[in-house]
Amino acid sequence: MTITWLTVLPGLLFGLALAAFVFALAPRMVRTGDALARLGEASVTSSSTPVRLTRWDRVGSWLAQHLPAIKFLTPPTQDLDLLEMSVSRYYASKTKAALLGFSGPIILSIFWQLSTGAPSPMLIALSLIFAIVLWFSVDSTVKVRAAKARHEVTRFMGVYLQTVAVALLGNTTPDTALSETATLSDSWVFKRIRREYAAADLTRTSKWDALEGLGRQLGVKPLVELGRTMRMSEAHVALREQILASADQLRDQVAAATRKEAERVTRKATVPVYLTLAVLIVLTLLPSIANLFLH
Repeated sequence: MTITWLTVLPGLLFGLALAAFVFALAPRMVRTGDALARLGEASVTSSSTPVRLTRWDRVGSWLAQHLPAIKFLTPPTQDLDLLEMSVSRYYASKTKAALLGFSGPIILSIFWQLSTGAPSPMLIALSLIFAIVLWFSVDSTVKVRAAKARHEVTRFMGVYLQTVAVALLGNTTPDTALSETATLSDSWVFKRIRREYAAADLTRTSKWDALEGLGRQLGVKPLVELGRTMRMSEAHVALREQILASADQLRDQVAAATRKEAERVTRKATVPVYLTLAVLIVLTLLPSIANLFLH
């Protein structure tokens, strides 16, 4: 009985995985209540082109609705918002990675059984391990990308602050200086700021409240500090010196972070360099050592 189960188990697991995959990708009926509920989650976008959901997005949306609210299963919403990645797209990426890790050892187990006639329980166990590892590897990827995006926001904010300070030299209000300066670049950072300004105009809130809210939402401290600084304009306080001081501070932070990253890359490259030198030394000394032992 045990040998029989070990013989059919790889094909059974592969069939169940395939059935679950087809069931998840099957077309679904859109409920009116769900569609109306999603209307409240719409945000201001820079493009009027509707986003077309793929089948993988539908799988991710189903997982987002049915997975339990456990700490290590909840999505990193702050990082996803910074990267402008939807929760459904996030779970779709995790599903792809998990299926890749699960199907690889299963396929190898099937070929192993066809060639040797004996099942391989170790490969079946590895399929579950690989699926779990690749499922959580997406979180690490999102975390690294979000850290790089926050560093890029900090770098762009230094330029933005200096440009706002220049705009305040003339007879320009702080509100106008923020709006006009945000239109000088088409980078994703400035586009995101312009979207927040557009939303602030619709809701009749100030630009500095929008900046501070965006900074808290994305976990970007320079945006929060800029919002707090610009709020002082309500008390008719001169802002140019404070903005220039903040720009200098951000420039120092970016330079320190760049030096730290360069040192990390240098340390990371030390081992490959030493290994390469070791191989070259061995290849150089090998003929002399061979002649010493042969003669």
